[in-house]
Amino acid sequence: MSAVTITALAISTSVVIASLVRRHFIDSVRIGTRLVFPYRIPLDKHICILGPTRSGKSTLVRAMIKELSRKYVVTVLDWHGEYAGILPTLPTSAIKIELNRLPPKLLTEILGFGLGLNEPSMYMLYRIIRDGNYSSFNDLIGKIDNYLVNTRTEAEMKAAILRRLEYSASNIGSGIVSIDRLMEGDSIIDLSDLTIIEEKRLVSSLILASMYMHYMRKGLIERGVRHILIIEEAQNLLNADESGYSIIDHVIMELAKYGLRAVLVSNVIPKSSLLKHCNVVLFKINPELLGDEISISRDLIKRLGEMSAEEVLVITNGNITRVRPVRSTMSPKHIVVRKLEIRSRNVHTIDEDVKKKAVANNNEGENNNGGTINQGNSNINNGGNNGIATVSKALNLVGVDNAKNGSSMSDDSPFKKQVMELEKEVINLRDRINEIERILEADEKIIEKILELDDKLKNNQA
Repeated sequence: MSAVTITALAISTSVVIASLVRRHFIDSVRIGTRLVFPYRIPLDKHICILGPTRSGKSTLVRAMIKELSRKYVVTVLDWHGEYAGILPTLPTSAIKIELNRLPPKLLTEILGFGLGLNEPSMYMLYRIIRDGNYSSFNDLIGKIDNYLVNTRTEAEMKAAILRRLEYSASNIGSGIVSIDRLMEGDSIIDLSDLTIIEEKRLVSSLILASMYMHYMRKGLIERGVRHILIIEEAQNLLNADESGYSIIDHVIMELAKYGLRAVLVSNVIPKSSLLKHCNVVLFKINPELLGDEISISRDLIKRLGEMSAEEVLVITNGNITRVRPVRSTMSPKHIVVRKLEIRSRNVHTIDEDVKKKAVANNNEGENNNGGTINQGNSNINNGGNNGIATVSKALNLVGVDNAKNGSSMSDDSPFKKQVMELEKEVINLRDRINEIERILEADEKIIEKILELDDKLKNNQA
């Protein structure tokens, strides 16, 4: 091998190593490999993962969840229940959304977006709720129902608002786990128990707004990253209006200054202007299938044609890089609460000793049913241990795992902890072995190319 070839290889290697070191010491997450080196995407912006159905987005997101949950608080809005059990999982019926903590103007915008209200209906809704005297959807529906109208047009708008609100929000936000409690630890919010898309849009929008107000009340501007929010089927939240901007875009962009980064997973390229503020991971897609409203550059079209189905294009700060994405088949390790019905509001009066005993009994039951709780028909009240156990378990699913030890259970058994630590080590070893195998395969190809180049140089010199 000639000195020129060796020098060129040394320079390129030093550049790659310097880039890897820089990426390692900033907030970033590994999304794949480039040549033989791990490729990490920075978390200086939100991330948008785009690709058609069954292109590999979910397996990439699983791998990202695995790494991100070791360092940050991770919250997942799971539209179809495909990530259930990877982190502590709660249904939407367990989430308590406190409407009185949302200012009337913000709540009006969120309800208008989630329910698809037009401008006159949104203005009427604001006039009804602007005094802020509400705490639940039942209060909200009551205020609207009791509002006196003067014209037939107002009566029709009032009826339309009530019909949509009762249809979409009658079973939302009456749980026991508050947004503040939810944000203390890793969690997956399973939206698959909601049957219509309007319900899912409304719940997702309300959770985003509640997170925004949570950080806004704290008022702590964060230059780094503290919280990762992963939103599946994000195209349902990023359908912008004619201006290319919506209240959801505003909330997501504002959350960035408080240290929250959103990972938006979509099977279409949204029209939202939020894309300009994201690092993009683009799976292979046929540009001819894009609508006339979506325009992409000729360079990007060319690169999409050159990449294979097993590669993605990573677009960061104007640079386009071809990367082979990491795949993960994480198996569920945490408890999944499928459904939670609450018929009593006096849960806070339960004696603590009784709650501890109920949790212990509930843990024993989980060992027999594979770690899944299905309480669709249970009554929760102060006199029933089954109901108390369900409440206690739901409360302990989130906010306990701040140490990132991979466990959502409150059992202090040393033997159980040792078993879980061994399981984690085995999983890590398997991942390392797979990574080494991929690197060795790539090394063989590189060595073959170097030998070919060396032979060509020798022939040219001869």
